[in-house]
Amino acid sequence: MGRHTQWSGPLFDGHVCSLGYELLDWVHAYECHGPGDVQGESLDYDDELRDFVIEAYRIDPVTGRRVYDEGVLSRPKGRAKSEVAGHVGIAEAFGPVRFDGWDADGQPVGRPVRSPLLKCLATEESQAGNTFENIAFIAGEWGPDVYPEVYGGVSGSRQYQSATALYLPHGGEIRACTAGSASKDGGKETWVCADETHLYVLRELKMMYGTVRRNLGKRKMAEPWLMQTSTAYRPGEQSVFEETLTAWRRKELSPSVYVNHREAKGRIDIDDRDHTMAQLRQVYGAAAEWMDLDRIYREMNDPRSCPDEATAARYFLNRPLSTQDAWIPLDVVERQARQEAVADGEEIALGFDGSLRDDATVLIGARMSDGFLFPVGIWAKPSGPEGTWWEVPRTDVLAAVREAFERYTVSRLYADPHEWRSDVDALAADLGEERVLAWETRRDVQMAAALDRLRTDLVNGTVRHSGDPVFVEHFGNAYVRRKGGHRLVRKEHDQSNRKIDSVVGAALAYEARADAIEAGWGQQTDTRVIVFR
Repeated sequence: MGRHTQWSGPLFDGHVCSLGYELLDWVHAYECHGPGDVQGESLDYDDELRDFVIEAYRIDPVTGRRVYDEGVLSRPKGRAKSEVAGHVGIAEAFGPVRFDGWDADGQPVGRPVRSPLLKCLATEESQAGNTFENIAFIAGEWGPDVYPEVYGGVSGSRQYQSATALYLPHGGEIRACTAGSASKDGGKETWVCADETHLYVLRELKMMYGTVRRNLGKRKMAEPWLMQTSTAYRPGEQSVFEETLTAWRRKELSPSVYVNHREAKGRIDIDDRDHTMAQLRQVYGAAAEWMDLDRIYREMNDPRSCPDEATAARYFLNRPLSTQDAWIPLDVVERQARQEAVADGEEIALGFDGSLRDDATVLIGARMSDGFLFPVGIWAKPSGPEGTWWEVPRTDVLAAVREAFERYTVSRLYADPHEWRSDVDALAADLGEERVLAWETRRDVQMAAALDRLRTDLVNGTVRHSGDPVFVEHFGNAYVRRKGGHRLVRKEHDQSNRKIDSVVGAALAYEARADAIEAGWGQQTDTRVIVFR
């Protein structure tokens, strides 16, 4: 049989072009469980973890190069994320992890990395992190005795608990890397693990992550990649994991980033034991068979471990949950999502909240028949360098407003005129002053009432929305601002770049709908209302 030049195709249902199958065989043959109750015992990955490794090592079926340069594994506390990362790190140092041609069946064959440099990022100078501890135990303490043909000659680890570096007999090394050392090292890494990135909040930790990530582009032939593991983040801290998962939900991540995230679905109500236990079984997956879920549930309800419901949800349900200051629980917003298209010609109301640079500009629709909310357009400042000197494309926004009036039957548009006053006046002149109305969001009494109407109907389940990820994200970013007796909305702090504009736009659209109905929409043609600017 001649030599294959590319993948011959799948061997079974669900089979993909990946080095992960061969690698998993190697991991199970030459690695063990790390420190803990079953340390030194043989591995037996469940399908969930196998699937992560297989996908993380997917390769191009023609070139054989890696598809992903970053893999993200997000699971609740206790799901052995750090141990899995340690196993991957061992394989990156010794195992068949890079493409070396096709076998007689046209399937990929792996080889070790030449002169590998691995780094396990640590959050504190005084500790090396759980991932490196697993690596040091297997490669430096357990392995040389059990598999000397693989691990013999590894140096640098007298005791795995205190080790900070391992030196490989075939060249290369594995290091625990702190913020200080990362900033000083030019770095030619072939694999990096950033463990528990929900903790990467401090400036120096985020700089460490960014420095090491940039270094990964230096060794093209080695095809370096980064593995990120984490439990759910605390919303508003702007951790590395929060930024990653937010970009993933918004579909802004590069296709070269593989995210495997599992969180509990549905409402969060820890007082409901049966409901929460079902969520624990769902989020822990196969591990639920050997995890002590009863004890986990007790920990979730113990204020010494989890001072509030948000903490319990983050650690054990892997669900980013806002605090008690949240304007509306995010699970309520997610519960009310329903993917549905609003047909052309439908009768709708519109809400507009505009900005020029930093905040988002939104145009939100509310269907007259049932209040169903959907974004007509959201214009937000891009993240990264693309956001430098960015301004809202005013011409595009105004064109979208006019297009909405052509596409739908619009009862009225409530538009906050701040920074758009002349444009709102021009729209009113062109589209009708009875349908385009300036609505000042700085009027606390009226704004609080509009927000209360929207929030109440979402909580009561009487209004739904399209589930647009950016729209939902804005609701998750909204916190309560109390002014006198009024309940308004705010960002978590003044300098936050987390947007809430869809909340304001949705409140205006929903209020416009309610006012139009009260004025007799559908029963008479004159739906004008006096609005004080």
